[in-house]
Formats: sequence, C-alpha cells, structure tokens
Amino acid sequence: DLIRRRVASGRVSEIDRYIEAATSSANRAASLTHRLLAFARRQSLNTRPVDINHMVESMEELLRRTIGESIELEIDLNSSLRLTHTDEHQLENALLNLVINARDAMPDGGRLLIQTEVVHVAVLHDALTPGDYVRLSVQDTGTGMSSDVIARAFDPFFTTKPIGQGT
Repeated sequence: DLIRRRVASGRVSEIDRYIEAATSSANRAASLTHRLLAFARRQSLNTRPVDINHMVESMEELLRRTIGESIELEIDLNSSLRLTHTDEHQLENALLNLVINARDAMPDGGRLLIQTEVVHVAVLHDALTPGDYVRLSVQDTGTGMSSDVIARAFDPFFTTKPIGQGT
C-alpha cells in the first residue's frame, strides 16, 4: 500500500528501500513461524559458527526503525570476539524481542545499549566449563521489571502485554 501511494504521487526514489524492508520482514516472519513450530515440537537448535558482531551490525537499521527517534541507540562491539557456536536466527529473535521490550519500557525516550564482550569463566560455573564466552547484553534506561515479572521472564510464551501485542 505504501509503495502504491509513493508511485501514484511520483515519489519513487525510496521504493527499493521499502521493497527490501518488506522482503526482510517477510523472511523474518517465515523464520519466526519455523522457530515457533520447532519449539512446539521441541526440535533441536540449528547451531553453527556465527559472527555475533556481524549479526548485530546487520540488524542495526531494523533495530533503529523499531525503537524510533526518541530512543538513542548505542552499539558497542568488542573487536576481539571469535565465532560463536549458536543458532543465529534464535539469537536474532531474542535480540529483537529484548529491543522491543526496551522500547516499550521507554515511552518517553531514553538510551539503549547493545554490547558484546568476551567473558572468561575461570572455574566451573553452573553448566559452563572454564573458558572464554561471548556475552551479548542489552541495557536500557526504562522502567524496569517487578520481581514477579523477573521470576517468569524466561517462561515460554510469558508476556505482560495484551493479546496481539506481545513479542
């Protein structure tokens, strides 16, 4: 509809950008559908070596459009990261959901920081064996979560949002 209106008014200079955004959104929607189906069947993750910094950089425009102009986005990527064995699509989805939640927690604007770093674990910690790990963190200046919400934050399909608005 947006493309039709642009063509009708003779403003065609940005059509390629709109087509690319629509294609990217459709591909992400298809990927999300696949992941939801995989989750319902408890299928294994599709892990492979991933450049987390490149993944974040490739999502930057989408993330900026998602948060809008009232939120300052800072991206701080550690250049010494190595490839990380993960499911890139699952991680992209998790990052996008965190950014959406951060945006919703800052209705009057604020600051959002996405950061990568290398973390060294010296001794056995929970299920982590000693070694170097990549940390991808998202910090915001939003309202925060209550202790009840924090306790359920990692429950599958848990949301505090109305039907149709959750991520």
